[in-house]
Amino acid sequence: MLLILSAMPQEIEALLPALNPVSRIQSGGREVAAGRLEGLPVTLAFSRWGKVAAAATAAHLITTARPTRVLFTGIAGSLRDELGIGDVVLARNLYQHDLDASPFFPPTHVPLLNTAALPTDAAFTKELHAALDAFMAEDLLRTLGDQARRLAPNRRSLIGDIATGDQVIGDGAARERVRSRVPTAVCVEMEGAAVAQVCHEFGVPFACLRVISDHADERVNPVDIFELARLSGHYTVGMLRRWMATGGAS
Repeated sequence: MLLILSAMPQEIEALLPALNPVSRIQSGGREVAAGRLEGLPVTLAFSRWGKVAAAATAAHLITTARPTRVLFTGIAGSLRDELGIGDVVLARNLYQHDLDASPFFPPTHVPLLNTAALPTDAAFTKELHAALDAFMAEDLLRTLGDQARRLAPNRRSLIGDIATGDQVIGDGAARERVRSRVPTAVCVEMEGAAVAQVCHEFGVPFACLRVISDHADERVNPVDIFELARLSGHYTVGMLRRWMATGGAS
């Protein structure tokens, strides 16, 4: 069973209709839906914003729903000038840019795990990336048409490092602080590394998809962000359908 988590309701709007049949429950104070996507059992939950909420949701559902894989999906701010609005990042490693337990541990290192980098499952991520590229090349414009052309003009994807912290990064100075803390990160968001740590400690394969919604600076526009949050759900559905068609989850 695949557990899919998103921090915003808009990010799961496209996912809910794809589950057939779908049942809804309240579990651990969260809205949880269960169903099948192309025959794949899926549990879908709104984690809420931030590291604590996302980690609590992940830990609760890992212990109660017993997923075999976890996918976090949503939006992120770009930390690289070449990475544009509507581009998609699948995480390689995730880092908590705001974690600092020095002098006991180096900045960004997770105490007692002896690492700052929280890796995704390499094989799962590679499979999803291939499925995402196929969806973007062959299905995206047919599925979303003018909306995709407007919101995702470049339609590029990559696997890269992601920074996570409990702040909306919306000015140039904050953006540079994140870049200095996590030099390899290509984008920044608020939940991924926390869920990655939970999955690491529970031994559950994890992947994270982020659609670039802004440049993590003064140009942040809430209207555009909500539209791109919805787009992330369409990317996720299309990617998973392609993944299943090529033997994913078998």
